[in-house]
Amino acid sequence: MFTMFLTFIKIGLFSFGGGYAILAMIQQEVVARHGWLTAAEFADIVAISQMTPGPIAINAATFVGFQRYGVLGSILCTFGVILPSLILMAIITVSYIKLSSQAWFKDIFKNLRLLSLGLIGAAMIMIGKDAFPDFFSVVIFLLAFLILWRWKVNPIYLLLGTAAVGMVLG
Repeated sequence: MFTMFLTFIKIGLFSFGGGYAILAMIQQEVVARHGWLTAAEFADIVAISQMTPGPIAINAATFVGFQRYGVLGSILCTFGVILPSLILMAIITVSYIKLSSQAWFKDIFKNLRLLSLGLIGAAMIMIGKDAFPDFFSVVIFLLAFLILWRWKVNPIYLLLGTAAVGMVLG
């Protein structure tokens, strides 16, 4: 259990860019490195984490911990993933107040945005093969994306609609 706590502290240290950017790292640690979950179980946890309120990385940590060690595991994993952020944000806030007028400091934040894009791309590639097991899944995703982008449909209705289509046709 302590190893899982330390693993989520490490994940929390590198979670710049939000939960989607860090999903590849969570999958690498939880599925590939430690074997705490299968790829299919991890994909289920990602789906559940997306549907529940709150940040996806924290939700995923909570569900992974619960799946492996119950309530205590979920508490430790959740605390592990947020602890580095709390410490880093306190340091960054103080630094930002003191250094916000410096050009080199502004460049650091600009480059962190590019890093986040790369991490999101890696997550898409790693999870894509489990999220899209067949051509039908790809078509449903593309149609849902088109509907969301073109007509700005409420995502809740889109989720319910795609679930209904999947149950009927899938």
